[in-house]
Amino acid sequence: MPAARATPSPELLIAHALFGGPRDRKVVRLLVDTGATVTILPPQVALAIGCDPAKARRRIAIITASGLEYLPLVTVPRVEALGCSVRNLTVACHDLPPQSTVDGLLGLDFLSRVPAFRKFRAALHLLR
Repeated sequence: MPAARATPSPELLIAHALFGGPRDRKVVRLLVDTGATVTILPPQVALAIGCDPAKARRRIAIITASGLEYLPLVTVPRVEALGCSVRNLTVACHDLPPQSTVDGLLGLDFLSRVPAFRKFRAALHLLR
């Protein structure tokens, strides 16, 4: 039986994202994270949709609570979230802690393509 998830804080922005690969499609709960430059997907989800992290040719270094880690990068043929669809998005594969209320992170690599986020970002720049 899967571990029980903590109730997410009402301040967190959580999005459901569809990841479509050569083998299957999966819907995943992701934290909208403007501090993450790359989207992070659990390795088992990447494998299930047909994007094998073990065969990754590239890795990215990220800083986590436990230190510096090198995560495999896979290219996901289709990602849909927040009313936006992105083709061939390169994502990092990593498991978040079991206590997390989400499965992964929706990073700036995806968010920068969402029209509502781009408008929000432009409005923030005007406030400077």
